[in-house]
Amino acid sequence: MSKLEELVGKVVRDLSVGTRSKPAVTYSSPDAEGYVEIFLQDETGMTVGFSVDPSAPEAEVLYEMAYRIPTAYVEFYAVGLPLVPGTERPAAPRIKEESVIWEDPNESGSWSCPVGEYPSH
Repeated sequence: MSKLEELVGKVVRDLSVGTRSKPAVTYSSPDAEGYVEIFLQDETGMTVGFSVDPSAPEAEVLYEMAYRIPTAYVEFYAVGLPLVPGTERPAAPRIKEESVIWEDPNESGSWSCPVGEYPSH
């Protein structure tokens, strides 16, 4: 189970850049086919879960987590990702000339960055 915990930790660490909260994470025992349910729960008790096959290649398991866990963050914390730096609001994509950027939808022109170059700090 520690490998699953490590992989969940990677995704949660990236997503927690924009929020002060982190969900509690629990794991079921493997079912008859070997799948493990991963449950994320916020401070109100709302729970979101999904299953993974821990015997799948690590990259596939991490991809599944990176695909599923952000949905829980949106449901729990009402924030989209990425966040406008210094705020709790989601950035919005926009086409500018021939490129795509993230920008602050509330204050057009005050902050933007190319998609794929979102700051990690």
